[in-house]
Amino acid sequence: MHISLFHILTLLALRFSPFLPTFSATALHRITTVHSLILCLLSLIMAVDCSLSVIHQMPCHDWKWIVCFLANHTLPRGPLFFWAKFFYLSKILEFIDTLLIILSNSRSRRLTFLHVYHHATVPVICYLTLSSANSQSMIHVGVITNSSVHVIMYAYYFLCAMGKMPRWKRLVTNCPIFQFILNFLCAVTTMYYHLTTEIGCSGIGTLCFNMTFNTSLLLLFLDFRSKN
Repeated sequence: MHISLFHILTLLALRFSPFLPTFSATALHRITTVHSLILCLLSLIMAVDCSLSVIHQMPCHDWKWIVCFLANHTLPRGPLFFWAKFFYLSKILEFIDTLLIILSNSRSRRLTFLHVYHHATVPVICYLTLSSANSQSMIHVGVITNSSVHVIMYAYYFLCAMGKMPRWKRLVTNCPIFQFILNFLCAVTTMYYHLTTEIGCSGIGTLCFNMTFNTSLLLLFLDFRSKN
């Protein structure tokens, strides 16, 4: 929960922006470039290594395991859950996005409700998922898909900071929408296995909560896309 408190303090800085340290446009530009590159590379590492961890940790020829951890049969440990925790901690670095927006007057309009809502709630969702008594089925699906989206997003920000304007700007908005739709399809499959198998799948309550949250994000991204 300390991450959420950190973000609340960051948002409070909006009201007290005159008291924040000032940076030259050149300094902010360089910080944005390095920050975007670091998060792009970290996201790539998480997406690739979490995918490899799924292959390593998956029971032999049990493809159902990808979307359904059998209840009380999957302990929250191993390489897959290491990357899930790493993913949670990486959200600390993403708060720098908000700070850069606040510090740069020319980009203050980017601080939309979608941005604030997304960055303030995702760490909480990650925390609740990892602190659940049972391992949540599909936890790796969220890590892999979200990290993959962030590779594209931060690559775009990095190229923009380098003075190049990629033609695939709309992809930055479309990819999260595709991510949520894919997650919904996987969640439906998880619910099917949960209801049709004797043991059921692990962490269904947390999964339903996450899907409700993802629905709100999907609606916000669709609204953002229609206005831009």
